[in-house]
Amino acid sequence: MTPMMSRFMAMTALALSASGCATGVDPDIYTGSVTPVAPALIADVAPEYAAAYLPQAAGGIEAVRQSSKPEQVFQTILYPNTGYEAGENSLSVSIAPRSSGKSYYQAPTRNEIIREMRAALPDVAMAMSPAPGQNLQGPFGYAIGRGTGGGSCIFAWQIAEDLGRAGRTGFSKLARKRYAAKLRLRYCHPTMSEAALVSLMSGVRVREVSTATIEMLRFAEGSGVPARQAFANLAAPAAADAKPAKAARKTVSKPAKVAAASPGSTAARVLKPSELQASTGKMTDTPVTVARAGSKGKVQRTALKVPLPGDL
Repeated sequence: MTPMMSRFMAMTALALSASGCATGVDPDIYTGSVTPVAPALIADVAPEYAAAYLPQAAGGIEAVRQSSKPEQVFQTILYPNTGYEAGENSLSVSIAPRSSGKSYYQAPTRNEIIREMRAALPDVAMAMSPAPGQNLQGPFGYAIGRGTGGGSCIFAWQIAEDLGRAGRTGFSKLARKRYAAKLRLRYCHPTMSEAALVSLMSGVRVREVSTATIEMLRFAEGSGVPARQAFANLAAPAAADAKPAKAARKTVSKPAKVAAASPGSTAARVLKPSELQASTGKMTDTPVTVARAGSKGKVQRTALKVPLPGDL
């Protein structure tokens, strides 16, 4: 092989290797197709924005933790815990359009509930009730367990398939968007009986939900559309601040006017427009005599006539 041929083959191999590096895709560095998704932030909202309520026997709402997405709201409503069984007494509510997934219109399986109960009550032996309970939202399932301290716990689950206004008929019922809710109750108490715990779930009330309700809850959290539109009203405070300034100018001018009118005052009296107009006839174009420094003679100059209010 001649030296020329060897050099040609070497250059060809180098070109082919370079082209292979340029057209290949490295999965470790190619991230253009990856869509970053930020995790949902949890915010504390006022108890008045709770999407659901337990009866008064459960105690007052201590806190409401909320996160949201467009058309979806997730809340964990916390109730007092008397110290029995570590954990939080909570009512969890997930609201979304009924078409968001089968979990909003199909009951959970037994294995799904067992996994949820083990996560919520890891040290309590729970027994599912064969008979469902009933509340305003429809039937619900529940399980009761007795802890080592002698108290009892309830874990209840429910799907509310339609949170719209009751009594709607005709086109308004067909045209509106249907929202559903998934509910989970975890509640422990040292002295409550099984019947008293079941009555908590029987007395649950869920807020009526529409598109406006979702926006209201998201606004309370700080991620709703009204929160973004609020920046358009920044000009309103500026207009409000202009009024006190105007009033301040009036306040300053009043003492000067009173001082001019009071007897014995040394302030200069300001002529009224009518007085200025009446005095225009007395004005003459009299030349003004101006003396120059270092000059024996006097130079006469005619002053320019200044228009008065009556001449305008």
